[in-house]
Amino acid sequence: MRVLFVASLAALMIAGPACRNRPPDVPAVPMGPAYCFKDTTYTFKTIVNDPEGDRVAARFDWGDSSVSGWTGTFPSGDTIALAHAWHDTGTYDVSVQATGEGQQRSGWSGNFAVRVVLRRPPNMPLELTGPDRGGQDTSYAFATSASHPDTITVAIRFAWGDGDTSDWSSFVPSGETVTTSHTWTAPDTYTVTAQARDTGSGRSLWSLPHSIIIKPRDTLRIWRLQLADSNPYMISSPAIGSDGTIYVGSSDNSLYAVNADGSIKWSYPTGFEIQSSPAVASDGTIYVGSSDHYLYAFNPDGTLKWRYSTVSYVRSSPAIAADGTVYVGSDDYVYALSPDGTLKWRYMTGGVTSSPCIAADGTVYVGSYSDSLYALNPDGTLKWGYDVGDNINRASAALGADGTVYCGADRNDFSQSLYALNPDGTLRWSYATGGDIRSSPAIAGDGTVYVGSGHYLFALNPDGTLKWSYQTGGNIRYSSPAIASDGTVYFGSTDNFLYALYSDGTLKWHYETGENVEAAPTLGQDGTVYFLSNDGYLYALKGTSPLADSPWPKFHHDLRNTGCVGGGR
Repeated sequence: MRVLFVASLAALMIAGPACRNRPPDVPAVPMGPAYCFKDTTYTFKTIVNDPEGDRVAARFDWGDSSVSGWTGTFPSGDTIALAHAWHDTGTYDVSVQATGEGQQRSGWSGNFAVRVVLRRPPNMPLELTGPDRGGQDTSYAFATSASHPDTITVAIRFAWGDGDTSDWSSFVPSGETVTTSHTWTAPDTYTVTAQARDTGSGRSLWSLPHSIIIKPRDTLRIWRLQLADSNPYMISSPAIGSDGTIYVGSSDNSLYAVNADGSIKWSYPTGFEIQSSPAVASDGTIYVGSSDHYLYAFNPDGTLKWRYSTVSYVRSSPAIAADGTVYVGSDDYVYALSPDGTLKWRYMTGGVTSSPCIAADGTVYVGSYSDSLYALNPDGTLKWGYDVGDNINRASAALGADGTVYCGADRNDFSQSLYALNPDGTLRWSYATGGDIRSSPAIAGDGTVYVGSGHYLFALNPDGTLKWSYQTGGNIRYSSPAIASDGTVYFGSTDNFLYALYSDGTLKWHYETGENVEAAPTLGQDGTVYFLSNDGYLYALKGTSPLADSPWPKFHHDLRNTGCVGGGR
């Protein structure tokens, strides 16, 4: 029994060291670039642990029928790295095996796939998307994508044209969009470009340039409110109620009531876009036409009072007479409605998109597509008609202090376009502007008549001679001028600007919006300038004085857009 015990102890002494010398753990899957260029050396790494903490070595199988030699030994848990270059394109599986101090070997690690490609750079990034104008000290986002001929991942950077270049983005799949923002601190025109790189540092050509105009800090805008966001056509002129509420129609089919701070008080959706300008009665009732063939009447709280159906679009703006009668054009008629929405009468003139206006004696003046300006008695009978030779499209007449009726015609043949008619319908004078007149005239306190035609705003003396003209970069279409008490004249143009001119025709300032300005502006009691732009926004800009005390200072006469001498009831 003693001999057997000694023999067993000797066996344990021999077997003990072998049990402690276990092989290293299977190495971690190697790490390195997933895309490599042919004949270019890249480094790959792994981590090997030994259960006894012994030093370890590793070798790499490169997947191309070659296996590296064993590395030197490293402490357990250290990172071990080797470099390799592939001489043919293709996809290769890289794996690692480890060995310990006792020459015990681990199993092979999992595979890391490496794609080896020719040294081809990424393609030039696509045309950048982003704004083409903006303001200083405001961040703007730009985006682009770049593909790689080998569909490997790419990173993109942007050069902002001000000496600054962004950091490289993270790597994204070939063709995926990358977006980065930038802020310019000085007004100027800048050129933005982009460049792509791949994981092997191959770089593309710079993209085609994208220009952005950075304007000075906006010192005029008080606020702006977005009313429409897709293909807007915004030509409604704001009306202002006695409590300061701003009423305006929008191409998103709704009438909006907006507080003086730019917040929405209420809105009411109609069946189609609203190109008509609202008019506000003395009792607060708001009248507006819609292209859904209805004239609407709303209570001040935004509830519907009534609506009246016509045969066609109601793009004419309603006028409110001293007795509360509401006049509006639609289809081939001028309609006269009682304040309760019942029809008093209608008179056939031919197509009517022009807005009626009302003289002190109750005469209703309205233009039509039958080439005539009509004067109608309050009972709906014809007083007279004057043939201007072409359509009167949207333009409303303006009435001078002596009863002179000023109206433009939709002509483009260099014939007489602006007419001054006596109250009996006879011609006083006419002036050839050389273009369509869809803008309604405005009349200053000294009798100067302002009207837009083509690219020009004209200022005419009371005798019909030219005082001055001012050229803009676009057409002055439906944007009728508004005259402030300090003589400033405000109007819009299809060059995207709202203009402010001194009374001598020199530029005071012009304010750029994102699209055409075709709506007529109006002025609040504090001089704030309110207007719509085809970019979908209602703007409030700093003005210097309220509406002029003149015979006809703006489209439809007054802040409530009554279209009536004396302001309507």
